[in-house]
Amino acid sequence: MENLNYDSVLMKQSISQYGYMCPVSWKVNNKFVNCAHRAENCVLYKNLFYYFASPAQREIFVSDPQKFVKTNFSHERNIPKRYRPHKAAEIISQEKALMGHCPVTLKDENERVEKGIQLIVISFKDNRFVFASEEKASRFFMNPSRYHKEVLPVKMPASKDPVLLYQLQKQSESITFMEQALGSVVTRALREVGENRLKYPTLSIKETMLKLFAIFLKAENPANTEYMRKKYLEKMKKFIYRCEVPQEVYELAKEKREAKEKNKHWP
Repeated sequence: MENLNYDSVLMKQSISQYGYMCPVSWKVNNKFVNCAHRAENCVLYKNLFYYFASPAQREIFVSDPQKFVKTNFSHERNIPKRYRPHKAAEIISQEKALMGHCPVTLKDENERVEKGIQLIVISFKDNRFVFASEEKASRFFMNPSRYHKEVLPVKMPASKDPVLLYQLQKQSESITFMEQALGSVVTRALREVGENRLKYPTLSIKETMLKLFAIFLKAENPANTEYMRKKYLEKMKKFIYRCEVPQEVYELAKEKREAKEKNKHWP
């Protein structure tokens, strides 16, 4: 079909059993080579279109087409299929083989464990594999039988994946979620309470500490607007000031009494 005008719709409707795979690469080299973008190497044989990776492989087919036509191509599940990025994004992590690690890295780099890029997905034998790079995905696509039986080592390195808060929310035990969501702000609040040994005039020491703790949490709430943050910071400042007033009054009264005992003028 090289240098000839042809109907692309007809080519799609009359494609051979190999689809866009090169029959010579599969039969001779035992490799899957996708030739969807190489229509210039296409051959029309018995009203079916065959695609080839290169002119040389096309000539091998033309010299003896029956050798390739009579052979039944692999079952669909045995043919690697590349997912488009928007489809790959819809596949959740639990549906990916090797817990989302790259099988090519495991095989070719002495069982080194490497997380795959979640948008690079190829399915083979009812499993979905992700890969660390486009180059490694191409390596797998050409010869998936070499890599698809890889298993993860018994001793796995610590996971580097961040734990998302919405995942922790789904757990029946809420302590972990509270630690992740509020750990840092609660620590700062406890430090604030510990550094300010206060007592509000009409409250007990425990009630004073709880009140200060609550105001601090409201002031440091990350969901606050700037206006609300400033509002509660000002409220906390006033609360601390009112706690300190009785002590200031006591110290002034003490100064006055001592001055009176020494017959000194007290302003």
